[in-house]
Amino acid sequence: MRKWSRFRDRNIREKLFLTYTLLMIVPLVVISIYFYIYAMSVFESRIVKSFQETNQQMVSTADSFVSSMFKSSEQPFYDERLMQILSKDYSAVTYETFEKSMDFRYISDNVFKGLMTFNPDIDSILIYPVNNSLIYRRGYDTTFNYKYSPVTEPWYRTIVNNAERPILVGMHQEKQMYAKPRSVLSVGRVLVDVGTYQKLGVLLVNFRMDKLEKLFSGLGDKQDVNQFIVDDKGMVVFSSDPVMIGMKYSQVMAKMKPDNENYYVVHDESNVSGWQFYSIVLRDKLLTEINQIRNFSTLLLLLLIVLGFVTAYLISGSITNPIRRLNRLMRKVEKGDFDVTAQQDSLDEVGHLSRSFNRMTAEIKELIEQTKIEEKKKRSAELNALQNQINPHFIYNTLSVIKWMAQAQMANNITETVDDMIKVLSFSTRNTQEFVSIEEEAAFIHSYLELLQLRYFNVFDFEIDVAPNVLECKTLKFMVQPFVENAVFHGFAEDSRQYNLSIRVQRKGGDIQFTISDNGMGISEEQLSRLLQQEMSDAQTMNSIGVGNVSRRLKLHFGEKYGVTINSVKGEGTTVLILIPTMEHPQNHAGTRKEGYA
Repeated sequence: MRKWSRFRDRNIREKLFLTYTLLMIVPLVVISIYFYIYAMSVFESRIVKSFQETNQQMVSTADSFVSSMFKSSEQPFYDERLMQILSKDYSAVTYETFEKSMDFRYISDNVFKGLMTFNPDIDSILIYPVNNSLIYRRGYDTTFNYKYSPVTEPWYRTIVNNAERPILVGMHQEKQMYAKPRSVLSVGRVLVDVGTYQKLGVLLVNFRMDKLEKLFSGLGDKQDVNQFIVDDKGMVVFSSDPVMIGMKYSQVMAKMKPDNENYYVVHDESNVSGWQFYSIVLRDKLLTEINQIRNFSTLLLLLLIVLGFVTAYLISGSITNPIRRLNRLMRKVEKGDFDVTAQQDSLDEVGHLSRSFNRMTAEIKELIEQTKIEEKKKRSAELNALQNQINPHFIYNTLSVIKWMAQAQMANNITETVDDMIKVLSFSTRNTQEFVSIEEEAAFIHSYLELLQLRYFNVFDFEIDVAPNVLECKTLKFMVQPFVENAVFHGFAEDSRQYNLSIRVQRKGGDIQFTISDNGMGISEEQLSRLLQQEMSDAQTMNSIGVGNVSRRLKLHFGEKYGVTINSVKGEGTTVLILIPTMEHPQNHAGTRKEGYA
């Protein structure tokens, strides 16, 4: 235990030195693994590249074969007499049997024979006319199945439904030309009158399957490689393993069960035929010798890795565990919990870091407390400064109203106007405290609104309703005035409409709610967002406290639960809800209440 304690008290540099000494073998192991993986990847990449080249060659060969099939089906389009025969109505011909016989001979000896001479890979050709039941045909087998009709076959319907292009039909059974059905590949297309675009018949050119097998006869020489082609219907039309020909692709995959770990699978798709080309090889058969080396190397590496991991685990644990504990404590500090203490049970760098952490958290706690005190003082100072700022434009406008009234009305209302002005100025300057009673705030707002009525020639009416049980409670000074100012200056337009402003104060549960509502112009979402960010008022008004300033003052003093909520509908009006906690005022202001607002 003493030796372990001494080791734990050593510095991190010494611990790392000991760790590197014990783990010197690990770099050798890593290098060995790297070169083995590199050699395997090079070897595998060459194999895959070889298969890819072979697969692409298969695609190219098959595309050439399919292109020649398509080319063979194009020639009848240019035979005008063939088109005349297919469009002929034999019921209107005098010698119908003779006419049919001559037409059949022309198609067989001239059209079909020419096609089979042009492409010797063709096994048989058929035309199914639309206007009559006669089937034109030519092939190397003289038998013919008169009972069979292909109109119900899926491949036949596919040809008819795609009249604008030739259709490659994958491996299917040809039942018309042979007494016993034979597997063939075919190209089919609809013969159309180029003048009237009328469908005249269906041309079917058949190719025997052994023609395709001859194209890839050399692939069977590659051992341990399975190469096959799947048509668009999921049928294997060629395979280096003849047993697979005619099987469905899903059956082949279920039988082989190829996966990326045990097989190399190379896949290509033809843009001409739409066929899928696969080359699959068992990985172990190609890597037999290198796998023997791999097995021996793996055994040796496993022994070295186990030794290295056990040693690294014990040593690294002594380094990382204290750091992890310190990290967990730092996460708590990130969440605002500064009442944490890191263990100082070692003399290494982590121990020094723990002691520094403890000093840091203590200093942060002290700084936060100081910041709160300074922020409170700052807000109080800002409020005092704002209270002492009387906007000269407001005084000028008010005195202009008094002057106008004195001249026009023989000074009958001057006393009341001046009295309201004195109350407003007195409230703004005499009390430097941040909190006042709700009754005092309401009296100030009442006088302020009377002055605004005079200034705007009674364009609006107002009502102040304060519940008696909240008159003696405290509120922030100048809390309501910015919202009243915003409603009058921005919400009431100068038109013939009569506007109303209502201010209500009442208890809501254990809190107090101020409701300021008007039927003015309303506020758009963009204006409302800008208003809530406003620190200072941009109007020439009584004071320059902004709506956003009030909202932040409330949250600063009372917490996130309290603050301002504004609901507004453009053209219908605005409602402001201000929620504050209930605070009893130490002074009694009863008797100063003024009728009309409480």
